[in-house]
Amino acid sequence: GTFFFLGLPSEARRWQGFRGAYDSIQIHRTLCTWHITDFGNRFGFGRIKAPNYKLKYKHSYTLDTMQRFFDLLITIGIIITALPAVILLYHQKKDSKSWEYGHKKITATISVLLFLGTAILVYGSFIEPHFLITNQVSINLENLDQKITIVLVADLQVGPYRHIDSINRIVNRILSLKPDMVLIAGDNVDNSLPIEKELLNLNPLKKLTEQIPTFAVHGNHEYGIGGGKSVIDSKYRIANVSKETKEKMESFGIHYLVNELETISVRGQDIDIFGGDSVWAGNLDWQMLKNASSTTPTIVLIHNPVAALDNLSEYPLDLMLAGHTHGGQIRLPFIGPVGRVDEIIPAEWYQGLHDANNFKLFVTSGTGESGTRARLFNPPEVVLLTIF
Repeated sequence: GTFFFLGLPSEARRWQGFRGAYDSIQIHRTLCTWHITDFGNRFGFGRIKAPNYKLKYKHSYTLDTMQRFFDLLITIGIIITALPAVILLYHQKKDSKSWEYGHKKITATISVLLFLGTAILVYGSFIEPHFLITNQVSINLENLDQKITIVLVADLQVGPYRHIDSINRIVNRILSLKPDMVLIAGDNVDNSLPIEKELLNLNPLKKLTEQIPTFAVHGNHEYGIGGGKSVIDSKYRIANVSKETKEKMESFGIHYLVNELETISVRGQDIDIFGGDSVWAGNLDWQMLKNASSTTPTIVLIHNPVAALDNLSEYPLDLMLAGHTHGGQIRLPFIGPVGRVDEIIPAEWYQGLHDANNFKLFVTSGTGESGTRARLFNPPEVVLLTIF
């Protein structure tokens, strides 16, 4: 696939912009047709632009091809870092007249750097994404008389990378923590495979609701929105599976909030929980939040932390909990998040606890991946919040 793609005319391979659509692109040319899956929208590539070629966009379940493409890139990366190192060391050992033999220190340095690149690719692609850490955070809120514990998870992203065993592992971790409630902050499905297949992977969530009150909201993937132009133009979106996802999770006993407010009693303390709909889908409506009590702690559960930039001064809001960013998936020292979902959310908001205007904001790095199967210095997490 990669070599075929590189064999296209240079005009057809030219990148346009930084993020692209979510669709399959068909490039039609005389006597032959290329079918290319656009893999760019999730991981910072752009949409293929082919001047003088006819572009036709269609909605289809082709996103698993994107994952295969990224897996191919990872494999190629491993080969082009490890193989040259092996060749250098082989020549140094077998040929006393070789350049490598005459420059042993340089050869060793280059080989170490190449093997380091291989190790990082293998670790970030196949090892760290399978970690699951428990991130414990304490948050002080006014109007709260009794300490409570909340588990926050986000971006379950069931699909090509995350299956039923992953969800079962997350559920078992949550149950071991024995929280007072569980909040799931959207992107529950990846929406890159047939929805019936993806939803089956969520079945372990039923074990949660049998023991712990559980709330959830939509993310952008439930609406077929992956980023880029799909945020502002519906023709770049794939299937809207929000209805199917909501019905499935409600069948487990999960309180699935769509711009709705619920009051829950925890340890004799009333807490208002507002679940906001997707910002990118244009469905977020704060109106019901006005009904929250000013004397009761109010928690907003929402997928995209960009909502914290809204003017919310008129609402009785104490804490906003969000996901969406995956923490950048790849985080580098002194740089921070590498994978940016947009340029609007401040980089420091990609994970952790922050002050946002007149309330607190906590953003989790989530449990799943989008685009490539990569996490580096940013393992999947289940967050245990102690609110006091």
